[in-house]
Amino acid sequence: MSGPADPSWHREREKQIIEHVEKLLGDSRLSVQTTGGRKHAIMLARDVMPSDHEVELKRMMMQKGIHDYAVQGRMPLGREVSITLRRKRFFLFWSIVGDMKVVCISPWQDLLTGQDPRPADVGDVKAALDRLHKFHGVPQTVVLVSTSGFTESARDLAEQRGQQIAILAEPTAGGGWRVKGPAGEEALLNLIDPEEDEQKRQRVRAEIDKAKVELLSGGVSAEKIAQRADLPLRMVEDEVKSYAKEHGLSARKLDGALLMYREGSGLGSPARNGGSDMPFIERLKSLFSMRGETEKKITLLSERRAALSQQRDQGFEEMAALETQESQLKEDFKNTTSNLTKKRLTSQLLQLRKDLERRQQVLGMLNQQINVVSTHLHNLELVQQGSSAKLPDSEELAGDAAKAEEVMAELQASYEVAGSVSAAGPSGMSDEEQALFEELEKEMNPAKAEAAPAEKTPAQGGAVRTPAEKGPSVAAEVPQVPDSPAKARERRAELG
Repeated sequence: MSGPADPSWHREREKQIIEHVEKLLGDSRLSVQTTGGRKHAIMLARDVMPSDHEVELKRMMMQKGIHDYAVQGRMPLGREVSITLRRKRFFLFWSIVGDMKVVCISPWQDLLTGQDPRPADVGDVKAALDRLHKFHGVPQTVVLVSTSGFTESARDLAEQRGQQIAILAEPTAGGGWRVKGPAGEEALLNLIDPEEDEQKRQRVRAEIDKAKVELLSGGVSAEKIAQRADLPLRMVEDEVKSYAKEHGLSARKLDGALLMYREGSGLGSPARNGGSDMPFIERLKSLFSMRGETEKKITLLSERRAALSQQRDQGFEEMAALETQESQLKEDFKNTTSNLTKKRLTSQLLQLRKDLERRQQVLGMLNQQINVVSTHLHNLELVQQGSSAKLPDSEELAGDAAKAEEVMAELQASYEVAGSVSAAGPSGMSDEEQALFEELEKEMNPAKAEAAPAEKTPAQGGAVRTPAEKGPSVAAEVPQVPDSPAKARERRAELG
């Protein structure tokens, strides 16, 4: 396992493991080897001495010409913790009975140059273990942490050599930790793992959520989930069963492997579809009413489809391995100059291609079987869904439609009546309200009232006619003004 090239990632992993071990010192479950056998660390006096290699990191950065403090702030420091366990002798003197060390090694060279960090090899592990200080005759437990992981050969050094117990811890790509040690130290290995059980269960559920597409066409194997999450198979199987129970899925042993699959298309839970989780009363009703055959067929076909899908996936994996081997043989044929070697490689390639053809035929047959089972399963689901819908018959639909038409007709009539009532008056005000409204408008806006042209109301002598509406003769007439009394007497005198 190689960690990312971001130095902050390695720094955080160092911090996580160191803080976890320091927290374990107060845990009553932590027990280590001492001169008096295995003892609980909480019952002994503990001298805790944290340290790091920041000075060496600065020296390396200066040699490479890197003077950026921001880069230094993201780099792992190679942190260590030394825990010396003591106890009193003769009620007066202290003696060292145990020693525990946590040592972090990180790929500084690769991180400073921006390369992908390489895992620690055998040489790195031996060098880190040999430079540790040891107390004569005192058992020592060493937890060696590599934030970039270990090689396979380096993991074999997780063993007990004399009085030194070597435990190797490394972060995984999935977010967890892999802790390996000698046989008989399983309890200590579980405690050193910084990842809590709840976090592991959440990672298992996250991997199951990623494989939801596989549930639609077949099933998910607990073994594959364990490989992806890098967790023990037993714990993954327990969590898979719990997840299946919570989400209405089925988890059963098929062909020796625990498979989780969905019974049917997933439109309902197994309880609704007549699965094994159906309540006892409902199961009795379905048996006596002869309605349980379809549900049983759906359950059996779902199991069969899941098993066939696992066989197909295994076949795909074998095909990929054979194709990789074929590419390697072609590369060997290209690089060799010996005719005898070329003949041998040709024979191997011919046999390999025949194996590929046979496996391709098997995969084709599996695909056809899965297609047939899926089609039959789909048809049964359609039958089940159609029979459980309880739809109304044609007479009931026709009666409801007639009632709906009557209601709509009454509603339309009520709407028309309401419209005629609301349109009784153009302005919505009585004559007195209209007159008061105009009076208030004149008082509030006198300028507007003066600018408006004078109009004749019907009470003042008929409708008002605008100049455009009057004819030409009417427009030329001059209104007759009556004479005053004095002028009338003068006019009569003149007429004599």
